Amino acid sequence: MARFTRSNTPLLEPAVSLIAGILSFALPDRSDSYAVSGLVLGGLLLAVVLVKYLFTDRIASWKRILAWSLFFCAGAAGAALHRTDPAPAIEHHGERLTFLGRVESIPDIRGRWCRSTATLFCFADSISGQWIPLGDIFVRLYADTSARNPRLRIGDIVRVRGRLYAADSSGYDLYMRRTRGITARCFAWTVSRIGTDTTWGTRIESLRNKLGNELLSGDATSPDDAGNIMQALAIGNQSYIDPQLRDSYSRTGVAHLLSVSGLHVGIIFMILNLLFGWIRLLRRGYIALGILVILSLCGYAVLTGLSPSVIRAVVMFSLLQTGLMLSRYTNSFNTLCAAALLILLWNPYYIYHIGFQLSFAAMVGIITLYQPLARFRMPRHTLLRWLWSLTLVGITAQVGTFPLVMYHFGQLQLAGLLLNPLIWFTVPAIIGGSLLYLVSHWEWVFALTRTVTDWQNAVITRMGSHDWVAVTGIRLSGWACAAIYLAIIALIVWINRRSALRTRSYFSRNADTGAPAVRTEK
Repeated sequence: MARFTRSNTPLLEPAVSLIAGILSFALPDRSDSYAVSGLVLGGLLLAVVLVKYLFTDRIASWKRILAWSLFFCAGAAGAALHRTDPAPAIEHHGERLTFLGRVESIPDIRGRWCRSTATLFCFADSISGQWIPLGDIFVRLYADTSARNPRLRIGDIVRVRGRLYAADSSGYDLYMRRTRGITARCFAWTVSRIGTDTTWGTRIESLRNKLGNELLSGDATSPDDAGNIMQALAIGNQSYIDPQLRDSYSRTGVAHLLSVSGLHVGIIFMILNLLFGWIRLLRRGYIALGILVILSLCGYAVLTGLSPSVIRAVVMFSLLQTGLMLSRYTNSFNTLCAAALLILLWNPYYIYHIGFQLSFAAMVGIITLYQPLARFRMPRHTLLRWLWSLTLVGITAQVGTFPLVMYHFGQLQLAGLLLNPLIWFTVPAIIGGSLLYLVSHWEWVFALTRTVTDWQNAVITRMGSHDWVAVTGIRLSGWACAAIYLAIIALIVWINRRSALRTRSYFSRNADTGAPAVRTEK
């Protein structure tokens, strides 16, 4: 494993500085966030300068300190530009109005309410009847199914009569405002369709809905757990998964399978390189293969809804494919930092997305801990080596994610280590089989994929029924989560220093001239 120095991980410091700038502006969620960011930047600069003059000048050069400051300011400025203004929703909080809007997501019927997301363009003034612009606020729309309302479809332009409730500035409402821009809930008892607007977003969602329906068995009288799981793994539509089955996946520590993330994109990456590897034999075949793989990954990201974890994975694997295309070797940790920089520059509030956090934490755990642990002990038998490698991937990923899981969900899953070797067999088969069926419509592929999915569901449901698979009721504060991660970082540093033949400090004089990584770390 290559040592992490300033030479082979040059993007680590810019990524950390950018994240610090984003958090300094967005975390307080106050009107004076600019002043808070300025105070934080000033305090950090003062601390660095004091350390540089009083203790050691090896911490950074003045050019490096200036670069840190610029990335910090870029993060704060990006957070300011992308902040969602809740003022229009707060202004009309609790009012009963008639709105004009567009349905933005696939409607999901749950009991009395048909739930979807919608953009509200304007509302009718109760006195003059004139339409007054709202500024296109993004809301969670609940349409009453007990009334004689039409069945909503994505892209519908609707006139709704209902009551608007502004989202809170804390808890889940604050999370949804930061990550998805949802600033209110609208409970509508009267809905009328007046037209259809086919934007690119609605067309993509309609395509996802159409492909998802092709993965169902066609029997509408009984729940189709296999088809719903195939939809979730292949195209990222998990709206129709049975709550009990979802709870079994969560309790056993494999709920990440239901959200398309780096694991799914990595499987697509491997399948594409295996299927089209013969292109390398052609003249400039590496370039043609790289372009094909990158375009296919971007198309898959669009198809699955462009979630932050998918964007992160697509950016990272695209950078890796670019390195292979140009016959360059890359450092995986530096590639991960590059993906973080690109994604957070595009939308700084992705940093609050739970999938984004878990995806990056898992990758950091795998990149930094897998090879030292594998070097410490690895069986000689080929099958045992493969099984132990899969187990190590699961262990290192869970080391990186368990504090976040306890913080966000209040759980600590214990069964994930046992199930990880299993899902490395079943998940690639389900994803590959589902996508192959959508392209070919071969019935035998559909039947075989459903059989594998049913078997996976049965195993997870059976294991999820036991009490020992998860410790629940955990209450972990943000400061406690940060303290655990500091301990994990110390563990990572200690393990990597012990596993290296030569010890070199990140802040040593030779750190800037260290040899770059010559192998691609997995």
